[in-house]
Amino acid sequence: MKILFIVNPVAGGGQAGKVWKEKGNEIIASFPESKAIFTEKPGDAKEISREAVKEGYEAVVSCGGDGTLNEVVNGIIGSGLSLGLLPLGTGSDFGKTVGIRDLGSAIKTIKDNRTMRIDAGMVEFANGGKRYFINSVEAGFGADVMNYVDSHRRLGSSSFIIGVLASIVRLRRFDAEISVDYRPEKKRTIEIIVANGRYFGGGMLASPESRPDDNILDIHILKPIGRLQTIFQLRELINGTYIEKGHSYEFKGKNIEINAENILIEMDGEVVGKTPVKISVIPGAINLIIP
Repeated sequence: MKILFIVNPVAGGGQAGKVWKEKGNEIIASFPESKAIFTEKPGDAKEISREAVKEGYEAVVSCGGDGTLNEVVNGIIGSGLSLGLLPLGTGSDFGKTVGIRDLGSAIKTIKDNRTMRIDAGMVEFANGGKRYFINSVEAGFGADVMNYVDSHRRLGSSSFIIGVLASIVRLRRFDAEISVDYRPEKKRTIEIIVANGRYFGGGMLASPESRPDDNILDIHILKPIGRLQTIFQLRELINGTYIEKGHSYEFKGKNIEINAENILIEMDGEVVGKTPVKISVIPGAINLIIP
């Protein structure tokens, strides 16, 4: 199989580059028709993936975190190329949903080359732009956390915890009109999650029942609580029990609209814009290499 490995050397605070330096030659040698290209700046993985489609590759493997994976998805969607992943980023949350949690099992997965069609999501922005996602979209608190993390990468793995605390201090409740399959609801909230995968935020089980192959998206709207309550309920968000304890409004749908004033949006771990947005599922859009 002709495979292109796209390596983001700065993923995981530079850990991806270190791992590839140690094991990259061995990995490439395991796949005779493969080669690796390193990204140099944001957006490179998307453009490299697009070129891979034109150059006749059969599979592209994202070597980094969820942000790198998102770019690769945006480069190959609709092409028919298979998508693999080596979880080398800080979070690498989507891999956890499909059972890819470490480098060894990821390499074996690619060698076995078993694939499954999974869904993607599409976000349309008010300015006419659109972008695809594979894992999740957040509006509100979670996006504020990721905005902090993105601007404090020098803090390494501690940036997420510090970002959570900093975002709690600045916690903002907001009013939103959310339409799920053209049925509008008005809710006051601190966070809206639209999920295709189960995990985000470095291993938080935010959407326990999500399946990336069920042709539908899971929507979780957190009830508007205060700063102190948010701290107490963080564990429940981490382990997914916030849903059964009634701390959120729950919906499933194929077409979602979020109308709110100037609320940050993050997608697959990267801040990408602000509300309002339209979100829709694209069934079977990606041919994913799975264990």
